[in-house]
Amino acid sequence: MEWLNRILSLKDISQLYAEKAGQWLLLEVLEKDSADNPIKLKLLTYSSKKDDLHDFLMDEADWNWNKSYLFVLADPMKPCTIPGT
Repeated sequence: MEWLNRILSLKDISQLYAEKAGQWLLLEVLEKDSADNPIKLKLLTYSSKKDDLHDFLMDEADWNWNKSYLFVLADPMKPCTIPGT
């Protein structure tokens, strides 16, 4: 499944972790619940190197301080640290 730029709900995260195991994920938070936990996300990019995600963000034309981003290591053997998953 192609994940890039796809709108993801929390139920998609475990499948994303399994398919991108060992990769760093850069997720944009699109929507939060009343407790400020992310509930809709978009995968912007992924890489085996976290620095690649930083480089991607710095080159991103739509980047601004009002957006929220998550850097997450996809490790299906560990619990997800995104609240609500």
